[in-house]
Amino acid sequence: MKSKSEQLFCSKPFKWFEVTQVNEIGEVYMCCPSWLDTPIGNLKYQSVEQIWNGKTAQEIRNSILDGSFRYCDHSRCAFLHTLSDPVFKITDVKDEDLKLVIKKKLIILPYGPREVNCSYDRSCNLSCPSCRTKIIIERENEQQILNIQDKIYNEALYDAHLLYITGSGDSFGSPFFRKWLQTMKREKIPNLKEIHLHTNAQLWTSKMWETIPKDIQKLIRSAEISIDAASSETYAINRRGGSFKRLLKNLEFISTLHESGHLKWVSISMVVQENNFKEMPDFVRLGKRFHFDVYFSKLLDWGAYSNEEFYNRAVHMPAHPKYPDFVDLLKDDIFDDTMVNLGNLIDLRFA
Repeated sequence: MKSKSEQLFCSKPFKWFEVTQVNEIGEVYMCCPSWLDTPIGNLKYQSVEQIWNGKTAQEIRNSILDGSFRYCDHSRCAFLHTLSDPVFKITDVKDEDLKLVIKKKLIILPYGPREVNCSYDRSCNLSCPSCRTKIIIERENEQQILNIQDKIYNEALYDAHLLYITGSGDSFGSPFFRKWLQTMKREKIPNLKEIHLHTNAQLWTSKMWETIPKDIQKLIRSAEISIDAASSETYAINRRGGSFKRLLKNLEFISTLHESGHLKWVSISMVVQENNFKEMPDFVRLGKRFHFDVYFSKLLDWGAYSNEEFYNRAVHMPAHPKYPDFVDLLKDDIFDDTMVNLGNLIDLRFA
């Protein structure tokens, strides 16, 4: 058993409430489902409180407190790879609520979700091959989506500090998320400190921005922009239906929000694969151009590929013919910059 000074702690199961449609719309997880794949309930059938302090949630929290992390996929979790927030040495935890959780070994929490991730709507304006085979707008699930959204709005956000829109599609490409952003009332979310947008930015124009109420704009403090390319040619393949020229124009606008201090943090991200890994240094330069952070991650199989196609694309796997070239590339000094996060690829840099 590790000593207390060595034991790790992850805050996710004590804060995070991710509503998805991994197996069924409304399923709730306590982390990214590809990193911790045990659902804790479903908002279609249960209240937020029933799920948040339910039996499965308690068991997952206990796995963190006993140091086993037995529900976690250690090979995929970028935070366990880099030992970065939300993963800490247990002795380095500063948050007073979490210190009390550790001291009293609390698995039933006296507060509601602190961070809510809305990933129950796959609607998006693009059809990226790493995620889907066609454009999806969730009209058939419209009523279920609206019911889940209302339940989150009314039950999950009172204690929440962070609202994440979205890990499943696009913040503006979804008609449901877009309308929600345009109609939110500040008095309904009194303790919310931040809205984080995850988007491809194709629709994030100044005109779109002005459709969001000013008091909600003020809550939008951070963003991750999924790009997966550093050239127009690769972008056309990996962000199917998108325009690299439009992206650059919108990044210029978003950078003005960042430079003015309105957005405190912006990151551009790349899912690394066979057809874009050589563009990783240029992707870092793209981040530098707009003063954005840069995040890289492994390609995962979300069911959009055949097995053969996935293995042809998964350059991070040692059996891939270009794996040696990929590992050599990761040794480039450009990845030493503090604005670069290699995520779950970090171990390969030292392979």
